[in-house]
Amino acid sequence: MPTTSGKPISRLFAKHDPLAKHRAVTGLGARIRWWQRMASLIGVVIIIGIMGILLAASVGVVVIGGRVLLDVLVS
Repeated sequence: MPTTSGKPISRLFAKHDPLAKHRAVTGLGARIRWWQRMASLIGVVIIIGIMGILLAASVGVVVIGGRVLLDVLVS
């Protein structure tokens, strides 16, 4: 039987999917590993923390800038 790259030609047209074990599982059979959930939770907490710090810093700059501007205008 003729072969192509070491496999019989009849195997090239078989219904067996050689990459089936590497495909993503979707639907009810999909499972997320616990360490992936923890990594996502830590990532969300870090992002929310950074956004909170940036928001507080921007409010502080506006308040301090407004106070300085008010002192300059009054005096």
